Amino acid sequence: MGTRSNIAFQRTNGQVVVTYCHYDGYPEYNGVLLNEHYNNQKKAEELANQGYLSSLKPTIKESLEGRANIEPPIIYHSAHTFYNDVQFDIEWIYLFKNNQWYVAEHEVSYDSDYKTVHVGITENDLQPLWSVLAKLEKKSA
Repeated sequence: MGTRSNIAFQRTNGQVVVTYCHYDGYPEYNGVLLNEHYNNQKKAEELANQGYLSSLKPTIKESLEGRANIEPPIIYHSAHTFYNDVQFDIEWIYLFKNNQWYVAEHEVSYDSDYKTVHVGITENDLQPLWSVLAKLEKKSA
């Protein structure tokens, strides 16, 4: 079972390029790798342009090896459109914008009949990745 995530890059024209990552989407893994190996505009954009990833690794070459599918990235015309189209099984969202990574946990809400009530995130759900990682580090110390 995977911890699914979206890894996205916001272009200067507002478009958002989104790649899907199947495994290890939680901040303790994907968040750390994004912060340590993809923490600049060029690398973040190159990563988001890859499309489907089975698992994120320290390099794009390693990330592409053994991937289960070859699907292109999804391009949204705005961040708002992306936020409202997050699939129900995505647990973590990573977005590189304004020269830094942001992260949000995506939680789907259901009513008493188990019908989906809310899918998606808002701008306010995003937190700077560095601050989330700092809190996790503090907890484990």
